[in-house]
Amino acid sequence: MNKRNNYGLSIFFLSMLVVLLSACNTNEADSATNEEDSKDESIRYYESEKGTLELPLEPSRVVVAVRDYVGDVLATGVQPIGVAETMVFDAPYYQDQLEEVESVGEDTAISLEKITSLNPDLIITYAEDSYEQLSKIAPTVLFPYGALDYEERLLEIGNILNKEQEAKQRLEQFQEKVKNQKEQLSEILDQDTKVAIIEVTDKDLYLFGKTYGRGGEILYNQLGLEAPQKVEEVTEAEGWASISLETIPEYLGEADYILMGVREMGSDRKAEIQSSKLWTELPAVKEGKVYEYDLESFYFQDVIALDYQLDLLVDFFQSSEK
Repeated sequence: MNKRNNYGLSIFFLSMLVVLLSACNTNEADSATNEEDSKDESIRYYESEKGTLELPLEPSRVVVAVRDYVGDVLATGVQPIGVAETMVFDAPYYQDQLEEVESVGEDTAISLEKITSLNPDLIITYAEDSYEQLSKIAPTVLFPYGALDYEERLLEIGNILNKEQEAKQRLEQFQEKVKNQKEQLSEILDQDTKVAIIEVTDKDLYLFGKTYGRGGEILYNQLGLEAPQKVEEVTEAEGWASISLETIPEYLGEADYILMGVREMGSDRKAEIQSSKLWTELPAVKEGKVYEYDLESFYFQDVIALDYQLDLLVDFFQSSEK
């Protein structure tokens, strides 16, 4: 009888042990699954130029390793921790938003050491030559500059940062503003108004079209104004063209308005041009319809920069027609 009881007890305890072990295994499996789910919830997948990337769901330490995407990141409401500094910190429309942001070097000479020290969770670039090194520091998204227009680029940056809604809202605000300003200008500008953009360096003269900054996006694509035909022809392929002093009347003679910029060390060249009859005899010059822009304000063409440029250009047109 005792043997039978002992045998029964043994079976009972063995059964309990099996149940306990099974429960432990189940808990461990559940724990592992929960951990895996937790990890999955903190990342998202993005199809990039370099294949599928794992990006943080809510990136909070973003480095923008090229200057031309800084405004797009800011427009989504994300403040980067580091940016390529070339002209960025001098742009008046970025300054308030970059007070606590660190430089990671010039566009063409970024500091990998500095970027590493910032411990980023996401890097954005278009520089193919530094991509491999950057991708060893943090997940790095590369997409070529110029492949997208300003609208598409902002929406793509919004996608990368998981801020699609914020990007769309910022875009809609800007487009509504353009619509209102365009209606106001229609009261003072004819439909066939011609505007040309010229920039002076110490040695060269450049014309700019629709796709190379300097206000071209606002003038031609947003406000619907036109460049003189010859300007449009020579800038269509690359967005810009180099011309000689002697050809100024040929390109700018039909312009009702002229935007003129001067790069560093171009002041003497500007004075030479403005004292030439080739310049003083231009209709726009005679009528005082020349707007001298600073490069820091008109270089970039993201939605923040364009919003700022829109205000300046509308003020210029309105004051010119008073």
